[in-house]
Amino acid sequence: MAGDRHVRLRVVAATLVAAIGLLTPPESVAAAGAATPAPTLPATQAQARIEGRAVPDIPLRLADGRKATLFELARERALLVTFFYSRCTGVCTPFLQWIGQATAEVGGLGSEYTVLALSFDEADSAAQLRAQAQALDLSGNRDWQFAITDRAALAAITGALEFWYRRTPDAQQYDHDSLLVAMRDGQVIRALSGGPGQTQRLRELVWELRGRVAPYYPVQREPALRCLAFDARTGSSRLSWGMLVLVLPALTALAASLALFRPGRASEGSGRG
Repeated sequence: MAGDRHVRLRVVAATLVAAIGLLTPPESVAAAGAATPAPTLPATQAQARIEGRAVPDIPLRLADGRKATLFELARERALLVTFFYSRCTGVCTPFLQWIGQATAEVGGLGSEYTVLALSFDEADSAAQLRAQAQALDLSGNRDWQFAITDRAALAAITGALEFWYRRTPDAQQYDHDSLLVAMRDGQVIRALSGGPGQTQRLRELVWELRGRVAPYYPVQREPALRCLAFDARTGSSRLSWGMLVLVLPALTALAASLALFRPGRASEGSGRG
């Protein structure tokens, strides 16, 4: 009888170990603060490459005529850096508006970070920067800085951040990426490229810039089932229905083991013998 009890205990213990293993979230949804490295936002290879990269401290001329450096703007707060040019008839203005909407929703602008919109068009002037700010209803907003720089400095920062652009054959417009980089202490924290289809990721980036790291991010090829869902509007997480699918086999196995080896059933079997 003692031997039978030991066997039953070993089976139940093995079932519990298996259940715990099934309950452990996979790496793609690992919780923040675990021993494994923090997961990253889904990104292209280029975006992933520049995360953690040092950013050159370049000279800037701001829309109000002041001169500053990149690090001076980022001295007291983190910085969101994006690129544009004032004559753009495509994505530049919608992209800047998109950033404005996301930062307004998440909050922290001005207290925890500022935005720098840097022109990559050598033809842009301080007056054109002011016109761009006015068009976006950002005139006089100290939390948004519009700036230009010289050719060498522009080459240095666009190279470091792998921002791609080229003049079109008619020499009137540019083909270019839409890039947003979060930086602190002279290093890239996160990078994001894309447009309004990436709204949730933009909010997640701003949350992280504020120091509130999302507990997980979906992998690049997003799985059908998730254990957790992150609300980028509020910065909170909640259990997803995928957790039930993950837990159910473990609970079923545990219940079956307990039912099979319950003490009452063992006594009934020994009485018949």
